[in-house]
Amino acid sequence: MPQQPPTPNSQPQSSIPGYRPGPYLTRSKKFFLAAIVFIPVASYLWLRRLESQSRERTRLLEEEGRRNWIQAEKEKQRYLASRKDRDLSVAVGRSGGGV
Repeated sequence: MPQQPPTPNSQPQSSIPGYRPGPYLTRSKKFFLAAIVFIPVASYLWLRRLESQSRERTRLLEEEGRRNWIQAEKEKQRYLASRKDRDLSVAVGRSGGGV
């Protein structure tokens, strides 16, 4: 078997002398491959950020609701305690003017 001389570059050789074929990864192919990788990764990161913001907002609202509930319970207890201390008895007597 005759041995072929090693080619200096790994580009495919053409039968036309001096002609070099274009690169396999053209600009549009590179852009397409980058989009296949970039768009899902960027979407994932963006959705994760939105979800964490939503969780934080929910946590803050729940915390505020708990604080308001505790405050309302304290005010209710104060109101009930102040009612117990007051004398709520009313003098009952006969008023004139019946038929």
